[in-house]
Order: sequence, then C-alpha cells, then structure tokens
Amino acid sequence: MTSWLEALPAFLLALLILGGPGAAVMVALRIRGLTALCLAPAISVSIVVVCAVVAPLIYLRWDWPVVVLGTAIVTAGAYLARRFIPALRAASAPAAGETLQGQGVVVAAVVGALLALSMTATVLTLSAVNPEQFTQGYDSVFHLNATAYAVQTGNASSFNISEFILPTTKNVFYPGAWHGLASLLVVLTGISVPAATNIMWLAVAGVVWPLGIVFLTRVLVGENRTVLVSAGALAAAFPAFPYLLLQYGSAYPNTLSNALVPVGIALVLLIIRPAMRTAMAPAMALTLVVLYLPGAVTAQPNGIFSIMLVLTPLLGFLIFAWLRTGFRDGRRRGWKRIGILILAVALCVGLMFPLPQIRSLFNYTSPAFLFFPLALLRNFTQAPSPVWFPAIALTLLVLVGVWAAVKVHKLRWLLGSLILVSFTYPMSAGTNFKLANWAMAPWWDNPERIAALMPLVAVPLAAVGMSWCVDRLVATFPRGLSFITHPGGRTTAVAALVVVLAFSNSGLWQMKTALAGVYRVPEEPNGAAQIDAHELALIHRLDEYTTADDVIANNPYNGSALAMALAGRHMLFPYSSQGDLTPDQFTLRFWLNRVGSDEEVCAAAKRLGVTYLLDFGTDYIQAFKDPMSLYPGVTLAGGAPGFTLVAQDGHAALYELTLCAGAHR
Repeated sequence: MTSWLEALPAFLLALLILGGPGAAVMVALRIRGLTALCLAPAISVSIVVVCAVVAPLIYLRWDWPVVVLGTAIVTAGAYLARRFIPALRAASAPAAGETLQGQGVVVAAVVGALLALSMTATVLTLSAVNPEQFTQGYDSVFHLNATAYAVQTGNASSFNISEFILPTTKNVFYPGAWHGLASLLVVLTGISVPAATNIMWLAVAGVVWPLGIVFLTRVLVGENRTVLVSAGALAAAFPAFPYLLLQYGSAYPNTLSNALVPVGIALVLLIIRPAMRTAMAPAMALTLVVLYLPGAVTAQPNGIFSIMLVLTPLLGFLIFAWLRTGFRDGRRRGWKRIGILILAVALCVGLMFPLPQIRSLFNYTSPAFLFFPLALLRNFTQAPSPVWFPAIALTLLVLVGVWAAVKVHKLRWLLGSLILVSFTYPMSAGTNFKLANWAMAPWWDNPERIAALMPLVAVPLAAVGMSWCVDRLVATFPRGLSFITHPGGRTTAVAALVVVLAFSNSGLWQMKTALAGVYRVPEEPNGAAQIDAHELALIHRLDEYTTADDVIANNPYNGSALAMALAGRHMLFPYSSQGDLTPDQFTLRFWLNRVGSDEEVCAAAKRLGVTYLLDFGTDYIQAFKDPMSLYPGVTLAGGAPGFTLVAQDGHAALYELTLCAGAHR
C-alpha cells in the first residue's frame, strides 16, 4: 500500500466494523437519528470485544463470522428486552419518527464530524507518507506485535492477547479491544499490521471521537445546530487529543478509551440527571450503559476513571444534596446515609485494590519536568509538551463557553469539572508530591495520558462558546451577517470558522511536526527510533531467507522485535518489557553466544526452534541505560561460532544457526 488513497476501501471497512454491530442494536432498541449515529460505535466495540473473548471458548477462529454471530445474538437480546420490559418499551416509543428539526440536527452533527475527519486525516497524512509507516514509540512494538499475534493465532481475546510476552502465564487479562479491532481489519482485508493500525486509528480519532463529543454536547445543551457542528469540528482542533497519544508511545488502547469516554459521561448524565434535554429515558440509558461497559473496560479501564473524574463535581453535589435531605428528615436517617456512603466506598476499594492490575498502578511515577504554575497554564491553554505555543483562540472560546454554560444553560458543575481537569496535568508534570502521584495513578501518573483528558471538557465548552459568539455577532450586525441567519448558512459559516481557527493554531502544527518525527525512519542508527532504514530494509527481506515457522533470536531493545509485526516472523523475544521468560529463553538470553559448543544451550535452542539470529547491533532504544547487560548472550552471538552470516544491510545482519554443540544442523 503506497498511498493513502489505496487505503480508502480498508477505511470504509473499518467504519463498518465500528458502526455495523452497534447500528443493528440501535434498530432493535428503536433508537434513531443522532443518538443512534453517535452511540453505534461504542456498542460495536463492546460486541466485537465480547466476541473476541467468547470465540476461543467455543473453538472458533477470530474472523467475521464470529462478529456476525455475536451481533445477531446481542441484537436479538436487545429486541426481546425492548419488547418484554415495559420500561424499555415505553422509553423507545417517542422515537418512532424523525422530525424535520431532528433531521437538521443530524445534518449539522454529520457536517461537524466530517470536518473533524478531514482535519484529522490531514494531520495524519502530512505526518505519515503512506499507511505502511509506523510510529517508533516505545509502546508501538507491543501494540503492533499484539495485533500480529492475534492474527497469527486467530485469537484476539483480552485473556490471550498478551500471551506472546507471558509464555509461562495463561489467561492474564489485558485490555485488548484495540487489538481485536485492528486484527479483524487485517483478517478481513489482508493488509499489513501497520496499515491496519493507522487506518483504525484514523477511524477512531476522526469519527468515533467527534461523534462521542457531539452526543455529550447534545446531552449537555440540547439540539442546537451551531453548537453541535462546532463540537464535532472542534474535536479535531485540540493538540492534546487525539494527536498527543499517537505522538507519545502510540498509546492506541488509550486513544480508543478516550474516544469512548464522552458517550459514557453522557449516558451517566442521562441516568442521574433525567431532566437533561433529550428524549432518552433513564431506563434506556441504563440499558445502553450495560452494553457500553464491556467495550469501555477492555479498551482501557482508565476510561471509567476518566468518566468519574469529569463527573466528580456533579456527583459530589448530588451526594451532598442526598445527605442533606437525609438529615432534614431526621438525624438518624442522615447518619444512616453516611454509613451507606462509607460502606459503598469501602466495598469499591475492597473489590478493586486486591487486583494486581490496580495495585500496580501505584508503582508508576513520572518525575516533574515543568514548574507547577507553568504546567497548569500549558494545560489550560491546550499546549502540553511537546507543544509550547498556547491555543489563544481555543482558550478564549472555552472561557466564553464556561460563562454561557453557567449563565445560560445552568451547568455550574461543568465549571468545577474544567477546574478539576485543568489541575491533573500539573499534578503529574509539575510536582513530585506523592499524593498527587497517587491521585493520577489510574493513568500511570503519565503526563501525556493525563493531558489528553483536557479536551473531554474543553471541546464541549468551546462549542458552546462558539455558538454564543456567533449569536452575539448576528444580533449585533444583523445586516452585515444576514447571509448566516438561515440555519444552513450559519452551519456553513461556523464550520468554516472552526477550520480556520484549528489550522491557524500553531500548536496543532507543532504537534504535526512532532508526529512526523515519530513516523520517520532515520537513515542511520538513532536512539530515539526503534529501527533505521538499514534495519527496516533487512526486515522486509526476511521472507527471502526465513519461513513463517522459523524462530529468530534477537535483542528486543534494538528494535528487532518489530520483525514480528512487519514480516510475520516468530521472534524469540518479541518485546523488551516481557513479563516472564521460560527457562530456555532465560538460558539463551545469557548464553546464546555459546550455542556452537555448549550442549545445554544447544538443547534450549532446539526446544525453542531457534534457527536464525537477527542482529541490529547495540543501538538501543532509550528505555533503559544499559540494555546490553539484559541480553548479553544474544548481543555477543553475532559472528560467534555456530552462526553463519546469510544477509546484511549496513550494520543490520541476519545469521543462520548452522552449528549446535559441535554438530552441523
């Protein structure tokens, strides 16, 4: 695949994967219009990931029939639930038809989402010359190889996806929704893992994320066309998300998670604040939450914490009101409610903290690299590192949106959410205070993942601010702006203005430059990149010398592990931060260079099926100071007795294991 134009069919198929299963459920529940359009992707992710988990349990290989079967079952269940549960039957009745006003709202939302897709695609295609390129971040190796592993094994279960780096441990949960989606696209199209990864990222960041923001904004302020078109388009204007997570480590699961968070926030609001301006009843919203949760948890569990973070001010107010009402009814009732609250918190902590996945979050801390007030300012002005130029226009829109949200829409709690989220980035990037690190533990105290939270609140507020500014301009200059008094004209004008504001933001172009840097393959060894041009060229020639059954020894710290995803080869060490090793892997890690003369090392190589060595030298990634000491046997094996050089490109070399314990193979 040499051009982005060639990727169009695969991109359309990615949209079908993300939209088709959920759309079928929407039809069964009689949810139509804008709500169905925005919610379908979140439900699709849940269906796909549950299918991926169930498939190996019933001995089915990961492929489209599994998804079709799962979609049919969930759709049938949704239909029966709507028909036989009175609350759902009543909740779906008002959505029998679409009014002209409703159709206009859908058009405005679609225009906004299409603009977001266009802007996101522009940034991506300017950063990556073609879909075959891949980011050279630290996490890229795991996510690309995990997708390749799902394709190779026909198993994309979240309880299997990390098995390739945990050879002695079975059924360990790792959120694998992203890898299920990307691997399904590979299986259906036959395209490469890097191409599928880029295409699926564009579908999630350019379509799922804007539609989620549109739905959240609609729940917050109602069916205002100007607000909705602004919300959709502005979703692509903020550097912190979706671009920062791609530039940093290529955190694809977190991108999927963040894209789903606005839908989760909106559904919770519909349950706890049924007076919100929407036709959806709390019973239907609760049903959709049940359907939403599997995808949210398996995309990245911290998405649940992100929902709670944004809603903390509102939840705090509601809990306070609930307790106050209890004390008004009597001191005994009030203290009883306090006891219930304490018990609920203790139960949640008691259920979650024993989990090793939860406890391990508190082991990660990021050292401060910014002055706390500066980190706060950069977060609030949409300029987290590596961006340094503040987004002045977007920040002003957010401030105007705060005023309008509080004064016009009576959303005072949203101001609290903005303040709370504004302080998250400086808590990670601007201080080493232990309590601050612990508070950010759900996001590994990682500044980039935390900075990506800001648009969750900033985008809807900026959309409200844009609408308020346009309304004031039209009221002030009715004659000069008469061409936008018509709803269609106003939608077009607002869409054009958002595009101008987005592309005039220097921070967005700084992020594009940083993105291009992580996609670039350097000509010579570069510690900032996983592999260079010589190493990539040799990886692309591996099929000339090796087969898919060969096992290739390697030091994963020099980028050679990428041969698993880029060439479809079995690598002895497919990831640098492997959770565990088999005894034979441990032996070869330290003593592979003795394979030509040592019987024990030879036996380990035979048991693991090692036939080749991919030697990329000692140009290591920057994750550790001295990774050579971690794999000395592999590092010293190139040219050692037992290995014969069969191919070379610059410093990159491929050796064949020809002598094992003194015997020729």
